[in-house]
Amino acid sequence: MDGTEQDRDSIVSAMGHLSHGVYVLGTRRGREMTAMTASWVARVSERPPCVAVGVRDDRYTHNVILESTTFSLSVLREDQVDIASHFADTSGEYHDKLYGIPYGKSPGGSPILLDCLAYLDCKVLDTAHAGDHTVFIGEVTAGESYDGPYNEPSEPLLYDPTEYEGALN
Repeated sequence: MDGTEQDRDSIVSAMGHLSHGVYVLGTRRGREMTAMTASWVARVSERPPCVAVGVRDDRYTHNVILESTTFSLSVLREDQVDIASHFADTSGEYHDKLYGIPYGKSPGGSPILLDCLAYLDCKVLDTAHAGDHTVFIGEVTAGESYDGPYNEPSEPLLYDPTEYEGALN
């Protein structure tokens, strides 16, 4: 292994210690709804409220977001690893990943999970390319927080790479 490859491995290892949550990113194209697991999400502005989410360019959901210019983020609870895995397992191009999952529509029309910690509804303001990902910068146009099961406080699901077989985003 040359010095360049060693440096890349060290960088990737160090970046693995950055903490971030796990979300279900939903979007729509006409009447078609799709969703995927996303973990590269960050707040980027308070006025107006904005978030950024990185989506790999070859993901089916990527092109749907580009066409619709809207997306939602459902914030998963710490006990929802199974939901995160469900939305990470297959492509929305071939499977209706929302089938059997209780969901509604955000004010902007994107799918949101009914059983989650909170949701954000976003309108795409800008995009940027970063390696093999597109960073979508979305203005948050609506959002709501929910109580945990049985009205108990709950914590958001934090990303742990040992819990997922495939890559997210």
